[in-house]
Amino acid sequence: MVSPVLNEHFYTGAFLVREANGYLSRDKGELVNETSADVSYEGGLVLSDVSTVVADFVVGGSNTGNGTVGAITVANGTAPSNYTVLFTDPTNFTVSAPDGSELGSGTVGTALTLAGLSFTITVGTTAFVAGDAFTIVVVPGGPKQFVPYTGANPAAAILFDRVYVDAATAKHVTVVSRMAEVNGSELCWDPAVTTSENVAALQAQALNKLAVAGIVAR
Repeated sequence: MVSPVLNEHFYTGAFLVREANGYLSRDKGELVNETSADVSYEGGLVLSDVSTVVADFVVGGSNTGNGTVGAITVANGTAPSNYTVLFTDPTNFTVSAPDGSELGSGTVGTALTLAGLSFTITVGTTAFVAGDAFTIVVVPGGPKQFVPYTGANPAAAILFDRVYVDAATAKHVTVVSRMAEVNGSELCWDPAVTTSENVAALQAQALNKLAVAGIVAR
């Protein structure tokens, strides 16, 4: 009688050396299977964050002008945050990052694209004055979404446990996304990485990006 072949998979969170107290190192999200085949993803798989974000605007409480901001388009990868639009005169304004640093300037009636945002401010029946302002609020468009890291998008997290995802669907998962030390030899990689001629460079790039997020591989 021929003995059956048994495959042992990585245990839940086996790649972890240590993590922060409680669940501080972990996030909930969805693992998206973008392929046409059902896939079993191993715990320890390095992931990229492909979450979508949306934006809206808030009018300054003491504005004189009554113009508005048109539809705001947000580029993929733009981080959720608040951006400040401040008028310097009736037709010109600056856009600043959350830390107060100036990102660029624009003019009423002219489309502006910067920092992953594209929008046009339209004049109203009452002109703007210096000091008028808007806040552009960028927020997640839904739950965080992850795909296997292939090099197309930066590495952002590590899959906590093995999960089976049907073709062209998504499944709720737990990921490690911050404040953790991991065993580099127990990390898993998408075939797009392991079969690449640049496998070492892609893995190094991913580990460096994870280190920036506070996930250190030993």
